[in-house]
Amino acid sequence: MKHIHALFLLFVWLPLLCLGQGLVQKEQTAVQALSTLRKATTDSEIKRLHQEFKLAMSDLVRTKGFFDFTLQQLKIADIKSADQTVRLLTWNVELTDLSYTYGGFVLRREEGKERVLTLELNDALDPYNTKPENTIDHKSWYGALYYKIIDFSFQGKTQYLLFGYDGGTSMSNFKILDVLSFSGQTARFGSPVFKDTKSIKKRVVFEYANMASMSLEFEPKRARIVFDHLSAEAPALDGIASYYFPDMSYDAYVYDFDRELWQLQTDVIATNPEDVGERYFYALNQKTGKVEKNRMRAEWMNPSDKENPANGTHTAALPETQDEQSLQSSKKKHTKGRFFRKPKNPESY
Repeated sequence: MKHIHALFLLFVWLPLLCLGQGLVQKEQTAVQALSTLRKATTDSEIKRLHQEFKLAMSDLVRTKGFFDFTLQQLKIADIKSADQTVRLLTWNVELTDLSYTYGGFVLRREEGKERVLTLELNDALDPYNTKPENTIDHKSWYGALYYKIIDFSFQGKTQYLLFGYDGGTSMSNFKILDVLSFSGQTARFGSPVFKDTKSIKKRVVFEYANMASMSLEFEPKRARIVFDHLSAEAPALDGIASYYFPDMSYDAYVYDFDRELWQLQTDVIATNPEDVGERYFYALNQKTGKVEKNRMRAEWMNPSDKENPANGTHTAALPETQDEQSLQSSKKKHTKGRFFRKPKNPESY
């Protein structure tokens, strides 16, 4: 009986073991192809080696069992949807003029079935052209690295919100909010779900200065996308995106569960994520004389919340050296009509 059990395990696990070894070997082939590509020095060589890397990647991702296979050595963007039906792999290739071209694959596993639809993303957009505003498919893709995917509902169907980055050119970078959906054997990018004050957009593209860094993140507990508001470095440069920088204010797209749209809200208060883990600080206990470890409150406290017990307990006071006579004297020095603008919330996300 023990021999029968051992033979059964052998017949079950041996094919899976061989399959896993095949995927590891194909991943190693792709790793070597990517390493060779990264060392190329001319555009013609880069394009030729990029095609070889694409072939190695195609062989890897189309192998049975890849959808659940975890990459061990291959360093590319690799994200999977929460419903475990979509996997998206993307990578970038730098050209000699410091612009970028991209490649990738979309994998979709049909729910309840072993069949996986595998589609190659074709970067059809010149890096110096503007990003498209309409819906496109995987054959006419604009090129980007996707670093986050969020499942959401639109018109009763599941779609996938994508957070993307494009290194652009030597002048500007891009952050992108897009939506992935499927129609038959086609992957589609773009969906009319971003509601601004005047229009509805199918994707949102942020272009900013090459020297700048822009935050574009998702807050799951508030169901919103928070991002830096971009402004021109100087009024004379308004409209030239390569001179746009974060201005220390924040906007957000908040998901409207009733309308199933992402609604724009401007000048929001951005806070650090609440689920980043516990933090501690050390302070001297005045009673015992010992240094103690204390847990730091991670919750954001709304200063306008009347139910917040901490509100109203702080009373502003003048410095002790300031008397009533000197206060009246300082008031007379301010000329009529001069005002100081209230600074915007300086908190960083």
